[in-house]
Amino acid sequence: MNSSDNRATAFLAAFNDIEDHLRVQLGAKKSDSFRWMVDQAKRRHVLSETHAEDLKEFAELRNAISHGRYTKDLRPIAEPLPEAVEHIERIRDLLQHPPLALEVLGSHQKIYTFAPDDDIHDVLRIIKNTEISQFPVYKEGRAVDLLTTNTVARWVAADLDDNDHLDARSVAEVLDYAESNDRAVFLPKDATAQEALDAMVIPDGKRGLPRAAVITEHGLDTQKPLRVVGGSDVVALRNALQ
Repeated sequence: MNSSDNRATAFLAAFNDIEDHLRVQLGAKKSDSFRWMVDQAKRRHVLSETHAEDLKEFAELRNAISHGRYTKDLRPIAEPLPEAVEHIERIRDLLQHPPLALEVLGSHQKIYTFAPDDDIHDVLRIIKNTEISQFPVYKEGRAVDLLTTNTVARWVAADLDDNDHLDARSVAEVLDYAESNDRAVFLPKDATAQEALDAMVIPDGKRGLPRAAVITEHGLDTQKPLRVVGGSDVVALRNALQ
């Protein structure tokens, strides 16, 4: 068997693995097309939009290999390039063994949470001495807001414009300067890197993109945060899914 035969066999094997995996994971019927399953997987944050489009193109190549013409020595006219085989195998591996967000980002991040009546100067000291820019705000055991450095900057700009000193004393007073996207979404600790990435980069209707994704035990806002995913984590998540 020559190298092109090996590539065609490896490509078809990876494609079939993906098709079988999607059909089981989605509970799809035999009559459901591959393209439909890919679209469903994208909507459910199982596949990235890029990989979904790649798989649709690979479906055309699969059809050309399986149903197209062959040469006299029984080689398919359509032969996958080595990089195509490598890419589809990578997509298969990501589908079968999706990396978790906590595995990619780590779970040893220092997290600071505040209550609405906490002194804002405590927040300012942390901002000064760390690179942390998002702080979940909890009231009576439930996350009610997300204080961000963007909100703090708007408060500082507005307050100094009116006075030569900062008047606000509590976290709640500063939160008055929050905008609609100064908010967090909540994810469970078994959220995949794809789910976390999509939560950060896919707008939620009129609310736009959140500033952070807070990972808790079961994705509930009544649980303490295990990891706060911010904009600086997007690159690491995306790289893990390439």
